[in-house]
Amino acid sequence: MTNDRPTPTLVFGPAYLDRVIRVDRPLVDPALGGRPLDGSVDGRRIEEGEGLTLLDPLGSRIVVELPEGWPGPRGTIGLSRPLSERAAGWSRAVRGVAWADDLGGMGSGFAAALGGDLVSALGPEDDPGSRAVAGLLARSGIRHHPIRIGVAEADWTLLVTSGKFGDKLPVGFRGCHASLTGLGPWAGRPCKLRVVAALPNRLAAEALRGPAEVRAFAPALRNMIDRDPPVSSFVDAIDVLSCNRGEWESLDDREQVAWQVSILAVTDGPDGATVRFTTPDGDAGLVQVPAFPRARPPRDTNRAGEAFASTLLATLLGAGWTPGVTPPDLARLAAERASAASALVIGRDEFGFPTPAQVDEALRDGRVG
Repeated sequence: MTNDRPTPTLVFGPAYLDRVIRVDRPLVDPALGGRPLDGSVDGRRIEEGEGLTLLDPLGSRIVVELPEGWPGPRGTIGLSRPLSERAAGWSRAVRGVAWADDLGGMGSGFAAALGGDLVSALGPEDDPGSRAVAGLLARSGIRHHPIRIGVAEADWTLLVTSGKFGDKLPVGFRGCHASLTGLGPWAGRPCKLRVVAALPNRLAAEALRGPAEVRAFAPALRNMIDRDPPVSSFVDAIDVLSCNRGEWESLDDREQVAWQVSILAVTDGPDGATVRFTTPDGDAGLVQVPAFPRARPPRDTNRAGEAFASTLLATLLGAGWTPGVTPPDLARLAAERASAASALVIGRDEFGFPTPAQVDEALRDGRVG
């Protein structure tokens, strides 16, 4: 950083290795009711073993039959929160059909989708996991500014996905990001668009208060239940907030937050998305868009949230939007393009995002074929 010229887009958020396992059926028995899983949890190793069991605090478990060549982990992994609020003590067997290692983390997703610079933590340069993440970021063309944590390994995630059944269960194993205490000079770096994704609230607040024309917050579930500090204490630094339905409903003071942001986008999987805003007349505006039609079931619902939020932001900024009021036709256009981008990204198996031209083509066709 040798000058104070604004960076077009600056993203603060984690980048890590995703170890992805794809399974052949829903992760929770449909007879128990409820929506597909779509929310991150923290994991801890309980005991080693030959198979893979995910055990939640209420005694419910998912037992995974591992695919050929699976490199680990194996054994029993404890989850930080329940898999289902409707029932406890159940057991569900699923079969792994494939696995892969890929670039993960909401920070890397937003940086790739928006063409932005990424600020995230990495462990020491001799940490194999950190080297792997750095290599994946370079391969994806992401400009990365690492904050090195000398005593912690890189984060990684066990990502269990059921593809066409819609489940996405990221089980995080925290490393260097849990040891991150500040963002250094990057917190004060001027930028046009500042995106903060899934960092602890104390760091999210620091990043969002930096100089920027537009500030967007993409929280994970842990942000919504974090009270140190609560989201409402730094909502004045948020222009656009985008999250999924489960995350939004876990925020205790959500209505207070909703009235203070310029735009609130809440995605709801197969039920589409809702965008709340203030019209030029000062009225409360609301746009609801259905899930964009697809000719085939999704391959992987991972990255759908980043695709939606980044396309929403890009459409707004491309039209010259600034925080405050939003014309209803612009809000609808941004929501429809964001919905199409999500439909495109869930047709991919690997890390990556659709181009604006691909989004526009999908809108012209009326579905993803």
